[in-house]
Amino acid sequence: MMMTVLITEHPGRTIYVYLWPLVDELKDLWTNGVRTYDKATGKMFTLRAAVMWTVNDFPAYAMVSRCSTKGYMACPVCKEDVTSGWHAGKVCYLGHRRWLPWDHEWREKDKEFDGNTECRLRPREWSGDEILEQLNRLDFAQFGKTVSRIRPSTHMNWTHDPMFFELPYWSKLKLRHNLDVMHVEKNVFDTLVGTILDIKGKTKEASSRLFCAMQ
Repeated sequence: MMMTVLITEHPGRTIYVYLWPLVDELKDLWTNGVRTYDKATGKMFTLRAAVMWTVNDFPAYAMVSRCSTKGYMACPVCKEDVTSGWHAGKVCYLGHRRWLPWDHEWREKDKEFDGNTECRLRPREWSGDEILEQLNRLDFAQFGKTVSRIRPSTHMNWTHDPMFFELPYWSKLKLRHNLDVMHVEKNVFDTLVGTILDIKGKTKEASSRLFCAMQ
C-alpha cells in the first residue's frame, strides 16, 4: 500500500529501489519470523512468511525478474535456445511447434508455417539452482541511471542480478513468476479481433513472444 503512494510514475529499472526494503523484510520473516497472537488458541506463536510467486504483465516481468523481455533472446522460457528473427518491423519469436508431441501432424507441415518441418526437442527447463549458478558467474554493471548497460553476449538477456534470489528459498521454487491472466486475455483478444475485423491501427500478427511465454 505504501508503494502505490510512493511510485507515481513508471519506475523501470529503478523498481528495485522500492523493492529493497521489501526483500529485507521477507528475509527476516523467513529466517526469524515475528511473534503473533493466535486468537483461536489464545497463545503467541512465531509467524514466518514466504513469497510463492509474483504476478505481473510481461513488461513488469522484466522489471521484477531482471531479465529483459525485448530483443532477440527475450523469451524467458527458451533462454539461449530461443528461435527469433526480424519480420514486419519487429522481432518475432517462433519455434512453438517444439512443444507439440512427436507424432503431431503440425510438426510435419512446412508450407503452413516457416517452410520447415519441426524435429527439435522442446527447450530444456532450467532449475532455480542452475539459474542461480549461472547468475553467480556473471559480472553485472553497477546499478544507476548513468551507468552504461552494454551487456556481453554471455549475459544473454539478464540486465542485473535479480535481488529476489537473495531469499533463501527463491531458487527452490518451481514457479517464480506468473503472467497476469487479465493482460494475456485482453492482449490476445484485442489482437485477434483487430486483425479479423481489420480495425485501423489494431491489425497485426498475434504476438508470438506472448504465446511463447504462455507455454
